[in-house]
Amino acid sequence: MAKRGDKRESQETGKQSQGLDERRTSERDRRVSEQKIRIILKGSPIPAFVIGTDHRIIFWNKALEELSGIKANDVMGTDRYWMAFYKEERPCMADLVVDNRLDELHDWYEGMYTKSKLIDDAYEATDFFPALGTNGKWLRFTAAALKDSDGNLVGVIETLEDETERKLAQDALLESEQKLKSTLEGFSIPSFVIGEDHRIMYWNRALEELSGIKGNDVIGTKKQWTAFYEKERPCMADLLVDNYLEDLPAWYGDNYTKSTLIDDAYEATDFFPDLGSSGKWLRFTAAILRDSKGKLVGAVETLEDVTDRKIAEEALRENEQRLKAILEGSPIPTFVIDTDHRIIYWNKALEEMSGIIAEEVIETDQHWRAFYDERRPCMADLLVDRRLDEIPIWYESKYTKSKLIEDAYEATDFFPDLGTNGKWLRFTAAALRDSRGFLIGAVETLEDITDRKLAEEALRNSEMRYRRLSITDALTKLYNSRRFYNQLRSEIDRANRYSHPLSLLLLDIDNFKHYNDTYGHLEGDTVLIRLGEVIRRCLRKTDSAYRFGGEEFTAILPETHGDAATTLAERIRQEFENEVFRPNKKEKPHKTVSIGVAEYKSGEDLTTFLKRVDANMYVSKKEGKNQIHFE
Repeated sequence: MAKRGDKRESQETGKQSQGLDERRTSERDRRVSEQKIRIILKGSPIPAFVIGTDHRIIFWNKALEELSGIKANDVMGTDRYWMAFYKEERPCMADLVVDNRLDELHDWYEGMYTKSKLIDDAYEATDFFPALGTNGKWLRFTAAALKDSDGNLVGVIETLEDETERKLAQDALLESEQKLKSTLEGFSIPSFVIGEDHRIMYWNRALEELSGIKGNDVIGTKKQWTAFYEKERPCMADLLVDNYLEDLPAWYGDNYTKSTLIDDAYEATDFFPDLGSSGKWLRFTAAILRDSKGKLVGAVETLEDVTDRKIAEEALRENEQRLKAILEGSPIPTFVIDTDHRIIYWNKALEEMSGIIAEEVIETDQHWRAFYDERRPCMADLLVDRRLDEIPIWYESKYTKSKLIEDAYEATDFFPDLGTNGKWLRFTAAALRDSRGFLIGAVETLEDITDRKLAEEALRNSEMRYRRLSITDALTKLYNSRRFYNQLRSEIDRANRYSHPLSLLLLDIDNFKHYNDTYGHLEGDTVLIRLGEVIRRCLRKTDSAYRFGGEEFTAILPETHGDAATTLAERIRQEFENEVFRPNKKEKPHKTVSIGVAEYKSGEDLTTFLKRVDANMYVSKKEGKNQIHFE
């Protein structure tokens, strides 16, 4: 045993020694690796510095000394590397990476930085540093996390690349491209370009064809107006070059708008009677041209022949007018909205139904007012916005997809704010599309079906009343024997299926014939009614009571064993015995009831079950009445 223990101890000592050797080897390898990195960085032509997790400089290479003018010995071991790039102290990108303050990159380098696609845990940016060199420098810098073999952060390296010459070349190229763009922009459609002196610099072939004026005849002149007007007047490009924007209304009235796509640009559509044989409709856009420094160098004006479109629009307007006339004369309340949810049509029939005249709502989005007391979407709104998934939210089970019209939905609902007592409406909303299939709006028609709904409701109520009468005893208001047999069959099926208990009570009023003969049928009816009330009071919600026939009553007790049923029967017996009757002014008789109780036996049929409870009730009668029998 001792030898075995010595062997185990020797193994443990060997493992510890091996672990120590591995750590020494790892430390030696790390130092060798760091030495190699230092040698590589020192000789690298790319300016670089390395900081530790405490933000102190570990390495500052020769290339960075030359770029910054700061010697390594002056900053090694300090956190003053910011001095190389900024006039005031602020974090470099390396600081943010070391502290994992990556959410602050946006604050310090907004619009300039990106995550490196090549290196994990690295970020890149390009910025101008005015304090570097004589006129400042453009630097592209990358900060990357440094981690040991265990993945622990040990510092950050930041490399810097002087991109000043490339940026200057880029700027020169951009300026050249800007000039080229200034002259070639809009080349595929009729265009001309003027300089800041209003002289034509460019007049393309498309404009030659449109105007009948050759470029050579007008290049270098200020005769751009001759292509469009009989008398000399400024074109839109002239007004923009002179910054006479306040004069635009005087020359173009309400026909112009500020471009939503191009800065310093305006658009207009107008008819030019001198173009072509019958004149032309032109849509023209004038835009300021600037060089790379933002200085105004001229303006470009492009012109699009929209004559065919204007003719088509006019035809469309005529069609719309015809449609409006049809809708106005329709007896069906109707409104139409466009894709902005603004009302295009609101016909007379809808005016009468809603009490809102068209003038109040045309070109507004107030159609909801006709139907609801607070703003919410109509079905037409949901179709215009293609929010079909919201139809169930607003209309629940009241809607269906139309079987007759594509992109249409129908619903029926009650609107309490319409008319004196509200109205039932059947409404259909359908998407409207142009000849190319593009959505242009939605139409919603409304049919007043209040009378029909009231008739349906009256019929439904009548049917329910008839059904209720068909299963209810008119005198006691308990269910009748017809209902009893249907319910008992269902409960027997359930008891057999789930092996749940089921009990049945059969009650018979003692000496009822004698009471009836003595005091009359009306007083006898009172006894029957009172027993029905007692039974109803004593039963649970899951139980049900029935007038079985004459003075006999039954109660079905689901989920109830015979003992519990007997307890409930005793409660009924006692409460009924305590009831006081007043058949005349002198007498105050009490009545009693005999009750049979039976618990259902699995597999037993309905007839056998009934015979058992009936037999138990007759035992109660035979043994003296006013008692309960269960076996």
